[in-house]
Amino acid sequence: MARRPVEVAAVEGDLEALTALWREAKVDAGTSPEVCARAISDGRLSSALQRPGVQAFIATLEGEPAGYVITTDNPFGLAPSPEVAIEQLWVTPDARRHGVAKQLLAAVLAAAERAGCEQVVSNVPTTSREANRFFARLGFGSTVTRRVVATGTLRRRIAPETADTGLELTRRRRSLRQRAFSTRSA
Repeated sequence: MARRPVEVAAVEGDLEALTALWREAKVDAGTSPEVCARAISDGRLSSALQRPGVQAFIATLEGEPAGYVITTDNPFGLAPSPEVAIEQLWVTPDARRHGVAKQLLAAVLAAAERAGCEQVVSNVPTTSREANRFFARLGFGSTVTRRVVATGTLRRRIAPETADTGLELTRRRRSLRQRAFSTRSA
């Protein structure tokens, strides 16, 4: 049985298909549709895609959007040679196992080679077993564990005495309410 043809094109100006795929990927990953809609309506997605060094490709399978990949140039800035990072790669569930992801990666590889990049880096969630296996089969190795923390959490861990933990804020609010109530009663 012959494989269905996959076509990949760089996203230029029209973001409609990419936006729809991005929304579907985020909802598939557990983000609420409302949060996705807000990111799109606020223009956060389109402005992120217009940053220097960001490139996006869309794959179509039999004329229908089937997946996308978003890359950035030299993500860490300190690498000895230029590199391209795959920030997001997603294929619709119906289009999986049809070579869509490999065709998207072929487009990334071609762009990386044109830019003189010696490495392609992929940011894969540690919890995504399927994605980790896919990239490992293609020769991607694990070189770093990227850990992320919210600034408020880090502040509470580094200097708990200066962090606004919420308890101090609650205490201040209660004190202000008590004073306001006392002045109205008097």
